[in-house]
Amino acid sequence: MSDLDHETQILASIKTKFPPCCLQLNASASIILVGTYDLVKETGRRYGTIERYSLTSSSETSIKIELMEEVLNVDDYNDKRMSAILDLKIIRQFESDDMISFVTCHSTGCLNFWVYDNAQDKIIHKNNIQVTEDESVLLTSLQIKNTNQDSTVLQIACTATDGSAALVTINNGNGDERIEFMEDQHQLECWTAEFGDGGCFENCFFTGGDDATIKLFDYRAGLNSAVWSNSRIHDAGVVSLKTNAFDSKGLNGKTYHSGNENSLLSGSYDDTIQLNDLRMMGSQLYPGSIRPANKDSKNLGGGVWRLIDTEESDELLVCCMYNGAKIVKVDYDSDEVFIEKNYVKQGHNSMCYGGDYRNKTAATCSFYDNSLQVWKK
Repeated sequence: MSDLDHETQILASIKTKFPPCCLQLNASASIILVGTYDLVKETGRRYGTIERYSLTSSSETSIKIELMEEVLNVDDYNDKRMSAILDLKIIRQFESDDMISFVTCHSTGCLNFWVYDNAQDKIIHKNNIQVTEDESVLLTSLQIKNTNQDSTVLQIACTATDGSAALVTINNGNGDERIEFMEDQHQLECWTAEFGDGGCFENCFFTGGDDATIKLFDYRAGLNSAVWSNSRIHDAGVVSLKTNAFDSKGLNGKTYHSGNENSLLSGSYDDTIQLNDLRMMGSQLYPGSIRPANKDSKNLGGGVWRLIDTEESDELLVCCMYNGAKIVKVDYDSDEVFIEKNYVKQGHNSMCYGGDYRNKTAATCSFYDNSLQVWKK
C-alpha cells in the first residue's frame, strides 16, 4: 500500500542467518551491523547474534553485499549464546574510520557495548550493564542522546516490556555508571524513547507505550513522575517518536527538523504517523487530558515502527512493519504535511523492523523472511 505507482529499485539483497530485528550503517555506508532475535519455540529461549556485512559499490546502481562476521557470544572463550538483540545503535560521537563503537539491548534486560576494530577486522565486546534486576524483562529499544565528539558522558534511554524506562548515564572519564528508572511506568510494554534536542525539551526525553500513551520526563526534576502524559494522540500502542534537531542539527547524522521546537512526530500500531504541536499558549504544553494540536496525520498502511533520519532535514526513512519501508517528506507549512517519496515492499514479505540511512544509502530488514536489502532514493 502506497501513494506511489511504483517501488524503488533494490540494489542488493541477502538472507540473514537469523531473523533481523535492527540494523545500523556506518557513516560511509560500507558496513551494516545487524542484530538478530531467534526464538526457540521448544524451549522458549531467545538467542541473538550480531552479523556484520560489507557493502562495496562498482557504480551508483551496482552494490555487492557480503557477510563478513557473525558474533554468537560476548567473548571467544564462552560457548553460551548471548540473548536476543532487540535494538542496536552506533555511538556516533565515537565513530571513526578505524573504530565503530556500538550498543545492543537484549531480551535479558541488559546492554552490551562493542567495538568494531578495523585493524583487527573484528567485533570486540567491551562491557555489559544489567539494567533490569529481573532478567526475564526484555529491553525493547535504546536511544543515545546526541552530544559533541569531545563529550565524555554518554546517556542512553532504555525501554522495557514491564512498562518501565531507564536513563543510563556513563562517564567515560571516571568510569562511573548510573541507572535511574522512571517510577511513572506505562501500563503495558514501553516500546520507544526519544531525547529532546535543544529548545524547551533539551533536558527531557519522551517515552511511548503499548497503552497508547506518550510520556515526557524532565530529568532535572527527577524521574518519579512524568511532567506530561497523554493517551489521546493515537488509537493503539505508540512505537516510534521523533523530536527536531536544534542545537545539534546535522551532528552525528541527526538532521530531521520540521516545525518548531514544540513539535513531536509519533508513530503507532494504528498505522499512522502524526505531527503534533504540543503548545497550548505560548510555551505552555497541552494538559495530558487534552489531545494536543494535530498538524496532520497519515495512514502508511503498516505499524510505524521506526522514524529514521536521512540527510535531508525534512525527510525520514520509515519502517512500516507489514508494509515495507518508505521515505516520507514532512512539510510543516503545507496543507499536505506527509508526502511519500520512495516505497520498498518487494523482498520484505514480513515485518520490516530495522532500517538506517547513511551516505545516500538506505538499508532495511524484515524479520521472519530473514531479508536484508539495500537501496537508494
